[in-house]
Amino acid sequence: MITNRDKVLENALRIFIRMNYEKASQVEIAKACGLSKAGLIYYFPFKQDLFVAVVDKYIFQTQHPKNKFDFSAVSLAEFIEQYLAGVDKTMQRLSKLIESKDNAKGCCFNFNYFHLLMQVRIYYPNAEAKLQTLMDQDLQIWTSIIQQAKDNGEIKPDSDVEQIASLFHQTFIGLSFERSFFAGLDVKELSQKLHFIYSLVKA
Repeated sequence: MITNRDKVLENALRIFIRMNYEKASQVEIAKACGLSKAGLIYYFPFKQDLFVAVVDKYIFQTQHPKNKFDFSAVSLAEFIEQYLAGVDKTMQRLSKLIESKDNAKGCCFNFNYFHLLMQVRIYYPNAEAKLQTLMDQDLQIWTSIIQQAKDNGEIKPDSDVEQIASLFHQTFIGLSFERSFFAGLDVKELSQKLHFIYSLVKA
């Protein structure tokens, strides 16, 4: 029998990933955790409490920039490499947790993760504000490093910092969503696109 709270969250993640929130019963979740329903309720009395804990750990904490990226870059070129490494590391970690024989047939890890995000928007309290904060944090990082690159002469002096930051940010978000319907995000493809944007603005 599982008695570790983190293991409960890990197994509950797999259930919420492949099932809609409404269909994911406490009995189903408890079974996946190797617990009785009473054992699950010991940790999380209500299903929403468990859902919130799963989302906090595997979305808001995992995707927080401080947990995802190395901020030691001194140039935009170096930051692009660190950004890609952070994306790849996070994807590898989550895919190991999420992918299993029980996943929907033909669905990749990215699709399942976006499926969870759609549920967050509906069932997580104040989700819109928290998701917006998460997006804003990523955009702010790009804005800061690009402003630094402009100040240092790494990119063209007439560069529009906000527009360029938005291009980098939205390229990742857009490509992640698009590729989730197929084989999933390819970090090499993302790398090509981010480096192409860099080539357009480099001094």
